[in-house]
Amino acid sequence: MEPIRALIADDDAGMRLLMRKLLEKSGGFALCGEASDGEELLRLAAQEHPQVVLLDVEMPKVTGVECARILQDTDPQTILIFATAHDKYMADAFEVYAFDYLLKPFKAERALATLERAKSVLRTREDA
Repeated sequence: MEPIRALIADDDAGMRLLMRKLLEKSGGFALCGEASDGEELLRLAAQEHPQVVLLDVEMPKVTGVECARILQDTDPQTILIFATAHDKYMADAFEVYAFDYLLKPFKAERALATLERAKSVLRTREDA
């Protein structure tokens, strides 16, 4: 199986590092880019066609929820995993078909379980 293309978007460099480490620990992912704002996320997504996007809600230029709407319109198969400190956007995130919504600070085990579920969904799609 080919590695799963993943993209990380967060305006906090420390959170991007944490997400990178979680993808590495989970295994089976290939990081195809990192964005520090919504515009960069959309540019990278159009260029790299990620299968999984880990994104924050509050980002400069374009919010995570706005990005998610655009990504879902472009490719509804993209798995969107929000990681944010703000629970008030949860309903908005699930409205755009979020795969999961991790509230910071979250436990690594919780994020790893989400990544495992994402891999399982993508494997099932490949087998169909």
